[in-house]
Amino acid sequence: MFNLSTASGTVRITATDPDDTGAIVYTCTGAVRGTLHAAATHHPNQWDDFSAVRVSLGSANDMEEFPAEPLPRLGRGTRAYHGSIVRLLNEPTEYGWRLTPCGIRDADDRDAPPQTAHTLETLMRAVAADYAARPDLPRLFTVARNRETPTLLRWLAAMTPSAEADMQRSEQEAARYHAQGRAVLAAWWHAAGVFAEQPSPVLALVLAPAREGLAHRAGYLPRWAEIHDDSATFYRRRLHHYRAEAEGLRRPRHSRTPVTAAAH
Repeated sequence: MFNLSTASGTVRITATDPDDTGAIVYTCTGAVRGTLHAAATHHPNQWDDFSAVRVSLGSANDMEEFPAEPLPRLGRGTRAYHGSIVRLLNEPTEYGWRLTPCGIRDADDRDAPPQTAHTLETLMRAVAADYAARPDLPRLFTVARNRETPTLLRWLAAMTPSAEADMQRSEQEAARYHAQGRAVLAAWWHAAGVFAEQPSPVLALVLAPAREGLAHRAGYLPRWAEIHDDSATFYRRRLHHYRAEAEGLRRPRHSRTPVTAAAH
């Protein structure tokens, strides 16, 4: 058990032993009443890298449904709050925190008041530090990998075909715009050669930079080709990333040794 001073008062925190999923339940009394869960997990941007700690208000894991344990409440308040924070242990402390994108919200999906949000975030950071300091942390990361790998592989299997289709579509569009650009440019130069030998009002109109004329299209078609080339490169990298993560998850290996850092 340990005490934590917050902007809302002192919180007394008691931790259980890890359960079979590697999660620890932290029960709070005092200025905050309710539970927090901490669990080893994967890096949010590199799913085959298990070197992060997720702390959730009343939830063992954001990848799963909220459990039945009570959500935290402040003092005598009746509003219960949910949210989570991830500590990336291999990144510097000042950059290694990821608060849930929607922030800390109550059960009716309203933003927590500023002091409440600060108190609960301070609490989550302290719990993350306590979990990360455990001597059995390497074992907990092994448990996390075994627990999360099947779900992560299913997600990657579902996302990979879409990334591949997006890449192929962008490649095809780029090739189409490149071909059209070359054809239009060749047509303009051909018309310019004919005009040089035998000027005519009709050819002058053909060569003029009018909207959707040869000159106009020769200017923008290569740019559209470049845009789709860039898009294809983006999706190609994403596809490679997905495949590399899936390969890493399938390959048995130890988690990277995380660097335990202070909570603040």
